[in-house]
Amino acid sequence: MDTRLPDATPNDDLLVSWKDIAAYLKCSVRKAQRLERQELPVNRIPGTKSVWALRPEIDQWLTLKAEMAKRLQAQSSGGRASRLAFFPGRLWALAILLALTAASTIASAYGLTIVFFVVTVACVVLVYPSLPDTSYARAAIGLFVIAGMSYGTSVTTLPDVVGSVINMMTLRPALAYPFVIGLRFIPIPILTSILLVVLTFRNNTGFVQNPGLRRGYLFFGALFLFGTAIAGLSASGAYRIWQAGLPIRWTLLAGESFVFGVNLTLFLLGYQFFNTSSIKGFRQLISWYGTGYLLIALTAAIIDRHWNEINKYHLDTRWPHAYRVQNSNAVDALRDWLQRHTAEAGPDLMSLSNDPEFLRALRTQEFYKQDFDEPFQVSNKAVIFGYKSDRNSRDKRPVFVLIRFPAGLAATLRFELVVHMS
Repeated sequence: MDTRLPDATPNDDLLVSWKDIAAYLKCSVRKAQRLERQELPVNRIPGTKSVWALRPEIDQWLTLKAEMAKRLQAQSSGGRASRLAFFPGRLWALAILLALTAASTIASAYGLTIVFFVVTVACVVLVYPSLPDTSYARAAIGLFVIAGMSYGTSVTTLPDVVGSVINMMTLRPALAYPFVIGLRFIPIPILTSILLVVLTFRNNTGFVQNPGLRRGYLFFGALFLFGTAIAGLSASGAYRIWQAGLPIRWTLLAGESFVFGVNLTLFLLGYQFFNTSSIKGFRQLISWYGTGYLLIALTAAIIDRHWNEINKYHLDTRWPHAYRVQNSNAVDALRDWLQRHTAEAGPDLMSLSNDPEFLRALRTQEFYKQDFDEPFQVSNKAVIFGYKSDRNSRDKRPVFVLIRFPAGLAATLRFELVVHMS
């Protein structure tokens, strides 16, 4: 670029400072200086900080930029139109997969639902480039992915629960239960999904240009990490297992610590990814989170399986509050209720009405309530109670017979909390 001042340049065409150049461009001085990196025709005088430019050269540069922008827009519109024309079949496939996922979820087909979630996410990855990159699109996809991740972390052990609790085949877990209960395993993916939606309002600029967003990420990341860890351990009764000194406590501690560690790693990787001026793509972030989620899902399956084992052998340790049936005519009340409510009483529960051990337990034993899906129930409300039995124990240890009582039957039998006098 020529750095010499022109000899025969009209004074009206000469701009001799950044202030003059910015005023001609109708922008700030800083923006004008940034435009120089895009080949704005600005000349510098060697050995000084002085600059100058010519109005005709700037006009020519602006014209070229405008023409280039039109060509890019035309190419983008044409490409987007061609992609939309090419993708209607995939859009239909996505809609069908979403319907199949919803249907299998409603039918409590747990394994099939996970398969449909995985296939649907793969279809979303293929279709997303043809969709408008808006906050609504990101929010919808993020909500679906988080729902699938949460479902996948909690549902792997539900078949074991259904198979081990009497009458669970008739009164299955509440539909929302696996979607909500697994959220505690994925606090950082949830935070990142929210952040990706927020970034649509910031033109995908990173933390360097959004210090407030950085502070929010750090604050809510710490809150999500420690809040979910403390709330999860507190609500699960883990501290009672620890106080009782059960050997399984070390396995639970190792599993919970590993899940916390993976989330912490994803939090730090996410900070590294977003701590930039402009975010160009999300492929690397997706690969990190995909790997992290697989580790979390596998560990969550192991943790939940151990909790099921605790419910089987140590329900009174995990939930020490004892209940007794207060209906003095419990056996007759049970049989009468079952005859009038066959839809809520499956064959296993019906057979208990003739089981001598269970009938004796109604009259003489204490029951322990297993907290499960009560907050998420809409219809067919039920509770789980268990009593200790020496029967059917393969390893000679007493086991708890867990029963899914319809809420109406539990009210009829009058399960009431026992107050032990110390």
